Amino acid sequence: MDHNNTLTFIVGAALGTIAGYYLFKHQDEIVDKIHELEGNLNIDHNTLIDKAKSKLDTLTQNVQSTIERYTHGSEAKTTDEITEIMAELSRLREEVKALQAS
Repeated sequence: MDHNNTLTFIVGAALGTIAGYYLFKHQDEIVDKIHELEGNLNIDHNTLIDKAKSKLDTLTQNVQSTIERYTHGSEAKTTDEITEIMAELSRLREEVKALQAS
């Protein structure tokens, strides 16, 4: 059993040494790739904010049309649809706040 533990330690130490050497040797390339990824994530972040705003606008239009339909229409007035829309609206508002905070 001690032989397996020693072998595992030696293999782990060798892999750690190889990884450290690779990081030291290629640190400039790694930093450049990290900066490239940060740039891509920033674009994606802005895209997410735009998509969230678009969904919020669509939901707002749906709420307005639903309210108009219930106030001016002759349909049976149930609160299930309005409750669902209000829950979705609250969820989207929280998502937009979270995206704007980060």
